[in-house]
Parts: sequence; C-alpha cells; structure tokens
Amino acid sequence: MPTVTLKHVSFLTADADAVIAFYTGLGASLQKDMRAEDGLRRVVLGYAGGGKLQFFQMTGEAPRPHPAWPEHIALHLSDLNASIEQLRQSGVTFSRELTLSPSGNPMAFVLDPDGRQVELLQA
Repeated sequence: MPTVTLKHVSFLTADADAVIAFYTGLGASLQKDMRAEDGLRRVVLGYAGGGKLQFFQMTGEAPRPHPAWPEHIALHLSDLNASIEQLRQSGVTFSRELTLSPSGNPMAFVLDPDGRQVELLQA
C-alpha cells in the first residue's frame, strides 16, 4: 500500500478572523487568506509538523457541531499546562477539563470560535 499523508482538513466558519486568532494562539501559522472562486473567504493555517486546517467563512452563521459528537481537531502541544493556562486567561471555553486519555496521556478539550471541539494533548 502506498504511503498516505494528510493534506488538510476543511471546515466552515462564521468568523475567519476569530479562527485565525484562536489557532495562531495554538501555534499555527497563517499560510493563506484569500477569496475562493465562489466568493467565500478561504483561510489556511499550517503547523510545523505539516498538518493544515482550512476554513471557509460563510455569510451568516456557520453550522455548529453538537458538543457530544466525536468530530474534533487534535493538537499536540509542547507545554500542555502552559497552553491551558493561556487559553483560560483568554476566556476560551473548556468542554472537558484536563484529565487522562484512555491511553493515560494528559488531555483537555476546548471549543474554537465556531464551537468545534479541539483536543489538546501533551506532545
């Protein structure tokens, strides 16, 4: 079987500027901020490890995932505790406080500006 690598994951957003601020605060770099052919604003954020998140800003309110859905973004952070403290000070909503994952690793879940779950793990 050939090697498969993930290029990006795409989501809808109601506020691209808030998404940029949130994910750059978690170590992403803004790689693109442009208008797509259909007129939607397209934002691409990249991480040092090669993963990318792509967001299309919708007019009006974007669909919001249900808080119990397993759909989420998982990020490895070099200093999980410091990142959690920074997010608390920024007023980010925690959907699951710091706990141990089923494999015994520290993790927490926060909500991004569109209510999407973001799993935070110690790298």
